Amino acid sequence: MKASIRIAPVAVLVALLAAGDGCSRPTPTAADAATTATAPASAPASAPSAAPQGVRGTVVRLAGNHMPGPRPTAGTRTPLAVPVHVFRGSVHPFDGPAVSHPAYVTTVRADANGDYQVLLPPATYTVVAEIDGKLYLNAFDGRGNWFAVAVTPGKWTSWNIAETSKAAF
Repeated sequence: MKASIRIAPVAVLVALLAAGDGCSRPTPTAADAATTATAPASAPASAPSAAPQGVRGTVVRLAGNHMPGPRPTAGTRTPLAVPVHVFRGSVHPFDGPAVSHPAYVTTVRADANGDYQVLLPPATYTVVAEIDGKLYLNAFDGRGNWFAVAVTPGKWTSWNIAETSKAAF
């Protein structure tokens, strides 16, 4: 008697995804390399993976009317070339200096377009901008902490920071 093995299509898909086949991953371009902020030499090394991962985004200052509606808004959006600080886990807001915090990981600088990028091993991180000498993030987790983002193996997490103190919504 011949034994036959049936494999459910879902099990095959799960196995392929776990192996990395069929998953889309952002591929850094030459433009990314030109606009990438670099971490200091003391930054943690990325965990070995098939593709780099970390956090990337843009830091901007919004001012004026940004109220959604049928007409274009009259507000301005200005990129900020500022330090971007990374902390391990979820962090309660504080004024700084960032490097003295026990969860401090690294600092990168956003370029003239406000773009930043930092390679990080998979984990949860709090990413904040330093604007006008103060740490800033206008996103909270509901427990009084700054909002934290997850970095997963082989994927870039997008995290944009908008300073909105002079904006109307």
